Amino acid sequence: MLDNFQLAAIVKEGGETRLLQVPLHQGLQDDLARSWGEQFEAFVENVDEIAFDPGYQPEAHERFCLDYYELPAFLVNETSQTVATLEAISTDDELLDKTKGIVGFAQDGNGRDLVLFQNFNRAHVIRPGRFLFLQSDTYETADRPGLTLDGKLGAVYFPADRKLLFHSFRMVNTFLPLADFNEEASEQDIRNVLNHGLLAPEDADALAIGANQWFRKRFAMLGNSGILDQYTATEIAADSDGYEVDVQVDGGQIVFPSDKHEAKRLLQFLNEELFRGAITETLYETNSKREAD
Repeated sequence: MLDNFQLAAIVKEGGETRLLQVPLHQGLQDDLARSWGEQFEAFVENVDEIAFDPGYQPEAHERFCLDYYELPAFLVNETSQTVATLEAISTDDELLDKTKGIVGFAQDGNGRDLVLFQNFNRAHVIRPGRFLFLQSDTYETADRPGLTLDGKLGAVYFPADRKLLFHSFRMVNTFLPLADFNEEASEQDIRNVLNHGLLAPEDADALAIGANQWFRKRFAMLGNSGILDQYTATEIAADSDGYEVDVQVDGGQIVFPSDKHEAKRLLQFLNEELFRGAITETLYETNSKREAD
């Protein structure tokens, strides 16, 4: 069983990524501490830690390992002692639809801090009228939206060692920035991404020929993420509000600009590498404090 267990949600809203507390009754908190403790043991025991290779799909007993991984700004100063002071996600039901990951903060039996991650998407939201619960031999529905949790972890971070363990790049990249550890796409790889049915490049040659390291990494990241297969162009455009990116849709496709500045911003948005500061509302690039230009 984990000690000092606290639950939080990673919420992306209007270009800002925030961590919000998931308030729990004491009995449920104790139950989750036990179940997440079992999930933690299953995730780390008798596994082989291997160097991250985005082109490799790890086996069930393998975990990618990133040493010296720095948590993004919205997570870096949080522990099981601070989560209870955060704003609660229960203040606004619509925040559940903007949740990208669930985080458990705890300590193991030796007092070592742990940060545990589960995947979360819209399919995990319990919506009134669509989910029925048995109450006194009669099925009823919830009055407000709720959430369901996975039965396994997607990643574990050890703050003292600055070590991140995870199994799926595609899944973890939805809530943690991994671009700096990604491979670089070749010219042909970039063309393959731009040839995706969801994209309509203005000038593939302008983007693929002589692309610098930054663009090669982001195109590789986009190709590996699978995000272009998960959403429609209209859905992606609707989610772009607040990110200072102009997503143009033509015939069900996203127009990929040839201008390098516009292409950079679109890649940052598609790879979920932008967040807005909670105080100044300045738009930043994730995993850095460099203002997005």
